[in-house]
Amino acid sequence: MLGLHKNKNATELLLWVLICLYIGIFGYISFLKYHCFSYGDFDLAVHSQTLWNILHGSIYSSILGIDFLGNHAHFILFLIAPIYLLFQSPLTLLFLQTIFLALAAYPIYLIAREELNKRLALTLVLAYLFYPALWYTNLYEFHPTVFATLFLSFMFYCFMKKYFKGFILFMSLSLLCQENIPLIIVPMGIYIIFTKREIRWATSLIVSGVIWFWVMVVKVIPYFNKDTVQFFTIYSRFGNSVSEIVWFVITHPLETARIIITSSNLSYVVSLFMQVSFFSFFSPQILIIFPVLMQHLLSKREWEHTIYRHYTAEMIPIIFISAIYGIKRFFEIPYIKRYLREGIFISIMLIAVVISNISLGPYVGLESIYKELKKDIWDYQKENFIDMVPDKAGIVATFEFLTRLSCRKNLYSFHHIVLGFHTLSDKPYQLPKEAEYALLDFNDKFTFNLFNPYFGTVDSAYMLGKSDANLRNFMQNGKWGVVDMIGSIVLLKKGYKSENILYQVLDMAPEIYNPLEAMVADEIELIGYNVCRIERLVKNQIKLSFFWRTLNGTKKDYGCFVDIVDRDGEIAYTFIKPICYRIYPPYVWQEGEVVKEDYILFVLDKAEDGYFFKMGIFDYKDSKFYRFASSVPDAVDDSGRINLKI
Repeated sequence: MLGLHKNKNATELLLWVLICLYIGIFGYISFLKYHCFSYGDFDLAVHSQTLWNILHGSIYSSILGIDFLGNHAHFILFLIAPIYLLFQSPLTLLFLQTIFLALAAYPIYLIAREELNKRLALTLVLAYLFYPALWYTNLYEFHPTVFATLFLSFMFYCFMKKYFKGFILFMSLSLLCQENIPLIIVPMGIYIIFTKREIRWATSLIVSGVIWFWVMVVKVIPYFNKDTVQFFTIYSRFGNSVSEIVWFVITHPLETARIIITSSNLSYVVSLFMQVSFFSFFSPQILIIFPVLMQHLLSKREWEHTIYRHYTAEMIPIIFISAIYGIKRFFEIPYIKRYLREGIFISIMLIAVVISNISLGPYVGLESIYKELKKDIWDYQKENFIDMVPDKAGIVATFEFLTRLSCRKNLYSFHHIVLGFHTLSDKPYQLPKEAEYALLDFNDKFTFNLFNPYFGTVDSAYMLGKSDANLRNFMQNGKWGVVDMIGSIVLLKKGYKSENILYQVLDMAPEIYNPLEAMVADEIELIGYNVCRIERLVKNQIKLSFFWRTLNGTKKDYGCFVDIVDRDGEIAYTFIKPICYRIYPPYVWQEGEVVKEDYILFVLDKAEDGYFFKMGIFDYKDSKFYRFASSVPDAVDDSGRINLKI
């Protein structure tokens, strides 16, 4: 008996070592991502500002432009607020997210130990802690649904152990996480009715889930939303309300199946269950996730059909719990029970975990992730710009700055200005007058790189012919002046008088020290450029002024890149340069017009010794490279890039 007790203690010690290792590793990665401006969406910023506002007596989110309860029913944030009061930083949310996701391994272990044994339970814990969908959830921003991963797991454990009070507690906490949690709660109640005949438990789930879903979706969210964010647009193929969507799915099963059954969706389902060797399908519990899985499969947003965001958080517990019962049923098959050794089965499970991680995990991008997590001179410059903005000043910013600015009342997301509308809305966006500053990166990947972060398609957030007009209106109406600029990053202030400009339309070509006469596809011409050194606190900066002329006009969305190249032709650094900061792009230039644009760039220390600069041009729409052609000797190299004399 003593040996068994020691063995049990050793097993649980190993369990907690694994959980602590997960918390340490992902907590550290989250810390690095935060300090390297690697959170490129606005979810973390929204929830951080929401908690900051709750502590200051408000539920309004200036980033969203509505009360936060009009976005999602994240009532769990009221319970998190006291913790945030002690540590008022987005890092608090990142660490809580990591801790709660890691701790969900414990109830999964307890269930597996009860239904299987401790060795198989540890195997399931390893599969859970190395689950690619869990890692992506943890690495991507912050979302209150991650708390439901733990709460739902404990709720199921309490049901298994017949702890009714604990069952009700964790059910209630789960419902507080988001309005779609009833899509897990209600099916679980139905499952209990048909399999366990536990009416009291089932009734608690079904009644609570139905009431909560109806109150949140029909009453609470619309009340706070004021029809600003129109969520049902992502289900517009099926209807404009819950009842219309459900009715369409029921009455048009073939059409629904045609939309849902695609190769990408089949890959999605495989990626959800590969980690547990598809044993979830051996258990009826798998049916519990069907409604919430359908919610994501019916959505237009392609990110909901992948494991790369947070949308799997509420499904993860059921996937693993159903796998536990699936394995149990598998071993009840007489032939399997008699001939399959447990050690061989565990080996097969672990091989599936390895294959799943190699094929689906984030390891392929580890090198790029590692580079992103190394703080560089651009990150320090971003911090300098943030320090220039007073703590209580209203500010509009592009995505990567929002998180670092989130502990303030008046913070706005610049993508709304670019789109011209609120998120998922047909309601025009008007920047509030409280915005005194603008901190913008015109290379922000979600805003400007022809990628829509909400639908996950090339149906751009930046719309040619519309967004550039929105940017020009923004600059003119706010009378913004340049406080500072470096690369594609610009700090603006309303009414600020400055010698710095972003671009300027000239009456005639001025004196140019480096003439080029470099044409691109007989459409536009780079007349030349001027260079001057700048004395600043951050050394080795240069100011580049480029002068362009329109020849025959263009419909292309041209952008430029500047390469720092060594003597062996190897590129040490590449800077993407949106022409005229996308505010006045070439496709709106008038024929014969001369346009000047200014940029300030870092010169790498090693660029002082044997490094030189080359500039190329491409089309943002298709990434196609175009050659410069010039009659000026040595102005253009053999690859069609400009040789810049710095």
